[in-house]
Amino acid sequence: MLKSATNLNKKNFSIDSILLINLVLAFFPISFVLGNLITNINLVLFCVLGIFHLRSKILTTKFNLPIKIIFLLFFIIFFSTSLSFIKSLYFEGYEYIHLVRLIKSVIFFRFFLMLIIIYFLSELGILNLKYFFISAAFASFIVSLDVIYQYIFGVNIIGLISLGHHNSGFFGDELIAGGFIQSFSFFSILFVTLILKNKNYLRFILTTIIICILGISIMLSGNRMPLILFLFGLLLVFLFNNKLRKIIPVSLICLFILFKFILSSDETIKVSYQSMYDNIQGIVGIFVLEPISENDSEKNYEAQGSSTMVTEKDQQSSLYRKKLSFLNDSTYRARLLLTALDTWKKNKIFGNGIKSFRIDCSKLQNRDLLDESDIYEYNLWMHATIESKKNRLCSNHPHNYYFEILTETGIVGLFVTLMIASLFVVFILKNFKFFKGNNIENFILLAATISLILEAFPFRSSGSIFTTNNATYIILIASIILSHKKRQIVSKRTTNIKKF
Repeated sequence: MLKSATNLNKKNFSIDSILLINLVLAFFPISFVLGNLITNINLVLFCVLGIFHLRSKILTTKFNLPIKIIFLLFFIIFFSTSLSFIKSLYFEGYEYIHLVRLIKSVIFFRFFLMLIIIYFLSELGILNLKYFFISAAFASFIVSLDVIYQYIFGVNIIGLISLGHHNSGFFGDELIAGGFIQSFSFFSILFVTLILKNKNYLRFILTTIIICILGISIMLSGNRMPLILFLFGLLLVFLFNNKLRKIIPVSLICLFILFKFILSSDETIKVSYQSMYDNIQGIVGIFVLEPISENDSEKNYEAQGSSTMVTEKDQQSSLYRKKLSFLNDSTYRARLLLTALDTWKKNKIFGNGIKSFRIDCSKLQNRDLLDESDIYEYNLWMHATIESKKNRLCSNHPHNYYFEILTETGIVGLFVTLMIASLFVVFILKNFKFFKGNNIENFILLAATISLILEAFPFRSSGSIFTTNNATYIILIASIILSHKKRQIVSKRTTNIKKF
């Protein structure tokens, strides 16, 4: 089998074509900075090159269980969107937006195609993730330096200005720099550790410096949840790899000292992070069944310039009667999650298809579509009239992957998603020993696993999972993890992974 795989490699693939497809794969982290168009172009190019290399192998190979279940999720996405399209066509009247959503659900399969291409190219020994590892490490580090530069000078290196307490660097008015850095940060950390693995003292110092630069840049970006996840990721590194355990505590101490210094010297950033606790409290409050006390209701309504009191009957009438103190202006995302639950109730089994949340929640908040009790409920919830704050109820997505999947693919889609998550948990437990390794393949697996855990964190505020950048990133990282065994087999049967 070794000979056949090796011969197939030499016979069908030139060195140039193999190098090209690895470079295209390595370009993904950079493409995320350049925008959706570049990411899509890179994705199409990668898929075309992959199909050319694999030819009929995709159609003749039996997929393993994780890939089958992932395919099932993609099918549910298409199926739920198709049902929504048929419903709109025959019962609500044709709308162009529903046709667009249906087309998007079809082309969404390109991400699944990327997954199986990475899987099979790994099996053939064609993919060399060293290039991707380097690209991801440098992309996150360069963006980090750019964010810090923007904070100091007010503009980044290409002239984009700082936006209040948000320093978004290359991303301009898209306030996602912190999320990007956090997504690839552990590739940077482990890259430095890898290339200096035989120089203990220098490795210790430089890895600590890199961690501090990444952490500070995420903080200065104004993206608060990525900062929390970054710190949590450092704890995972401490847990998974015993060779890095001495570095992590020192790095955390240095980070907290730097955080305290910045917060004490910059009032704008201090205020931003002071509100983080309120936001977390608001989201947690959704799941806390605690009745509204008379004191709470009086205090909240007086703050809003209203003397209206909440009766005992009102306290028990619906989900919105949960403690009003959680439902103030600082809990925008908490209210979005409540709106997501309402939109999900319209179609609990299969949802209403991708990109439907923005349509459903806008209809839900429309005064003309609400009866008298609904209007009262929303007025109570918002402490104000619907007209004055209705824009605060709606968004393009719920800012949470799981709630988005629930509202747009229903309980079936969420169930399959949790099945996939469970399989990855099993994989992590079975392959725990690989996280302790000290070669490039082990470090890539560790960085990818931590990145996926952080991306799938249930209480993480996020963008839409159905956008190009987010979907590409998730499937890309998942593919790297799923294809690990294939790369290990190829590596063992051919040669050891080359040292840098």
